[in-house]
Amino acid sequence: MKNKRVSAVVDAICERGCKYVNAVLRDTRKRASCRPLVGLSRSEQDSVIRELKSVMSVYDQTGSCDF
Repeated sequence: MKNKRVSAVVDAICERGCKYVNAVLRDTRKRASCRPLVGLSRSEQDSVIRELKSVMSVYDQTGSCDF
């Protein structure tokens, strides 16, 4: 990831665990206000969401995260 702000937000969200990542993704699908993404440009928000989906795809494949 090139953007340090995006990387920092992704890291902060992931540190809180799978359930929190899923909650963030769920909120973004509903277009609800998502506190960790406040202050980021739309492009940065999209990058964060893509990266979180990528991270969670590993857990989806392994089944190692409770949803």
